[in-house]
Amino acid sequence: MTKVNSAIGIEYNSHEIKAVELLKKPDGTLEATAFGKEIIPEGVMNEGMIADTETFISVLNQLFSSGNFTENAPVVVGVNNENVILRYATFPKVPDDKLRNVITMQAGDFIPVPVSELGLDFVVINEAVDDDDQPIINVLLIGARTQMLENLIGCFNESKFDVMDIDSSFLAWIRATMEEAVPDEIYGFLNLTDDVLNFVVIVENDIKMVRSIGIPDRAALDVRKVFENAEALTEEEVMSVTDFMYQELSSSISYFQMQYGYQINKIIFSAASSAQSSLLEAISQKSYVPVTLPNLYNNYMTNDFNPEGFTGCISLAKVALEG
Repeated sequence: MTKVNSAIGIEYNSHEIKAVELLKKPDGTLEATAFGKEIIPEGVMNEGMIADTETFISVLNQLFSSGNFTENAPVVVGVNNENVILRYATFPKVPDDKLRNVITMQAGDFIPVPVSELGLDFVVINEAVDDDDQPIINVLLIGARTQMLENLIGCFNESKFDVMDIDSSFLAWIRATMEEAVPDEIYGFLNLTDDVLNFVVIVENDIKMVRSIGIPDRAALDVRKVFENAEALTEEEVMSVTDFMYQELSSSISYFQMQYGYQINKIIFSAASSAQSSLLEAISQKSYVPVTLPNLYNNYMTNDFNPEGFTGCISLAKVALEG
């Protein structure tokens, strides 16, 4: 990526889209100079896909205008829905110039949809040896449905935003959180959106487990209410969402501990909703591992801008500025 002085991070889900612009000042520090969010009308999104492109483009342009964003500033878009697949995978160690071919050919062993339907990328986590002392490489596979990507890029091309990259907003949030992490502790990251529940475990700055769980029908209406009408949530609805999250969290922790033998020290939780504190309190009462909220990017706070709820956007913008 070409280094720039100003960049925009955008993330969206089924109900809203939000953005932050960061400016790199002469002393190297970063400042949030523009921000905003807009509601995405019902029916525009369908299972993570943009069903109504005309309205989506209109929302993008309204966000650009209301947030006073800089024209032609490069944009990194964060995506996190059922069309984005994250998997931890292990492959034989091969020369660097052959690694992508090997991963592309064998990725189907780890991903539950045809690789031909995906835009596939990967992040090398570390190198190790297997039980037979053979060299292996551990990677994070990131697959996004090509149809979703093409649709998304087409909409942004018709808008006032200038996209330079597409990233995982969940991974961006993890990167931001790890900046404040204690190196020796083992962290689980639990992130709820109205599209998916994500869970990742980090050991010594390396990803050891990753799951993306679709919202089941039994909890879908209550989860949607968490993000669209949190003030009207009843205690029963909070418990419905909490029960779903705890069931998946508990099974994920048990699987991780059986596989690796590590004890998770702390769960970092996020749900970009005013119901976040209620959900945290409810799941903390159930979980046998401490669950906390991250405390991120307070240095960006001003009289006009509160970074809470925008941490993913900030991390996405930093990708462009630090690239």
